[in-house]
Amino acid sequence: MTSAIAEISSHLPLSVESARQESEFLYLGGPNWRLRISGAWRLMRGTHILTSRDSEASGETSGAIGSLVGTCVVECRAQSAFHDIDIALVLDDGSVLETFSDYLYDTWLLTLGNLAIEGPLQR
Repeated sequence: MTSAIAEISSHLPLSVESARQESEFLYLGGPNWRLRISGAWRLMRGTHILTSRDSEASGETSGAIGSLVGTCVVECRAQSAFHDIDIALVLDDGSVLETFSDYLYDTWLLTLGNLAIEGPLQR
């Protein structure tokens, strides 16, 4: 896990130029990078959940996701100290996008140029 986070961190900051949710998928991207999350995710600010994959589709949900455009990913860390197979991306506005995956269907894929890193990460 440490090497994947180190590799991702070496590409930071990442400017967010697009952010959208389509059904259960979340897509973020910018110059030379993109993230697709097909598993569970949540967007946090402090202890407050702004939105998540399972939030009802609404203007508030779209607004929270849309507000990521113009921010930058400034840190990548393990989503949890207990389960270090998923990532959390810290944005410069103080929000944190956390990923949660299982091994079969719910995954995330982060592409950085020609490098693709897929979660859940293997130990």
